[in-house]
Amino acid sequence: MVPNVVKGTPMITKIAAICVLITSNNLKAGQDFFELPPIQYSETASHDEMAKLASQIEAGDWVFPPSDGKGFLRAVLEKLKVPIESQVLVFSKTSLQNSLINQRNPRSLYFSINAYVGWVPGGKVEVIIEDEKLGPVFYVLVPPFGDQPPKVTRVTDSCLQCHATSRTSGVPGMLIRSVVPDQNSHPILSAGTTLVTDATPLKDRWGGWYVSGAADDPHLGNRWIDEAPLDDVSLPAEVTKLAELSSLIDTDKYLQPTSDVVALLVLEHQCRTHNLITSAKFNYLRSRYFHKSFGDEEDLDSPEGMSWKTADSTAKEIVGAFLFTDEIELGGEGVEGSESFAEAFAKGGVADESGKSLRDFRLYARIFKNRCSYMIYSKAFKGLPDPVRERVFHHLREALSPEAENHLGTLEKKTIVGILTETVPGFKS
Repeated sequence: MVPNVVKGTPMITKIAAICVLITSNNLKAGQDFFELPPIQYSETASHDEMAKLASQIEAGDWVFPPSDGKGFLRAVLEKLKVPIESQVLVFSKTSLQNSLINQRNPRSLYFSINAYVGWVPGGKVEVIIEDEKLGPVFYVLVPPFGDQPPKVTRVTDSCLQCHATSRTSGVPGMLIRSVVPDQNSHPILSAGTTLVTDATPLKDRWGGWYVSGAADDPHLGNRWIDEAPLDDVSLPAEVTKLAELSSLIDTDKYLQPTSDVVALLVLEHQCRTHNLITSAKFNYLRSRYFHKSFGDEEDLDSPEGMSWKTADSTAKEIVGAFLFTDEIELGGEGVEGSESFAEAFAKGGVADESGKSLRDFRLYARIFKNRCSYMIYSKAFKGLPDPVRERVFHHLREALSPEAENHLGTLEKKTIVGILTETVPGFKS
């Protein structure tokens, strides 16, 4: 049992006691830290848009007639305001509905700034959506059949086995993997897998994915190994620069004939950034919970406190992701995707008076014209505890100052500061 720590105990003693208490609690419970107080992820009721939709279905306020899965998927996307143009397709067996996934029947993914939706023809609809308190929450929707209405189920254990690990910053979140698939869409684990982030070279991306559009740099998309011995993992020649995918799959089964290269780049950035925001929130709440338990409420958010230090360190990580600090350079002429995704993506953005936005694409050398993430407008970021969000703004202002030496040019910094000042409440240059 950890003894009480009274006011006036040296900080080093408090920190040691907190570490002991955290360790003993985790060992005793055998749970991830986000399953313990004050978060209690799986035990806490969600109040996100999917929870509301489940209540509407139960009350008979959202009646969807029986139809094919494609029609039901479209209705769900419209309900959640997720653009169909964001579609990307993955054919590796690396998700919940593996038995249905193969090269001819890939899984489709769609996303908005606050939600992610997956569907395999013949299967269920999977949703990850931001909840104000819990961060990303996982759901499975069974389409209507006969007299049976759609069914919405919140899922924890089966999803969190993969979606709450070191690959997702240790919290419930999203991940994009690149693998070397065999002829049956199984990843060849001996060839290794890659967790894709902004820092991942294109040559290591999109193994097990279909890719439409053009990229000057080589990548692993649209390929798999046919009947290869286990010690031979050489992929066949690239299949690149496809405007659409009808030569590879039956695109009529899907809402779009594409798996857009630009949508993939954006999704990969968003998932990693979203995870860092969730991690910052949960770690701050957990740190503050322990700090508070030692009776130092007046020092909770002082620069000498554990909570403040947690807020500051995680804020620096978020700012690094926001400013694309580790982004690889898009070689050659860069990438070129579909106009439909670019238009749909732009519509979801916020612009300043001059029309400049953090969603403006560049697509050569880098993804965005103004390198500060549009995720600053997300529910996840807005839901950060005030001390964490304030530290993010502090470090952003530092990094965007004319005196700061970093990868951003003077004009780009000035443009970003102007956009943030006009469009982000709480940010002041």
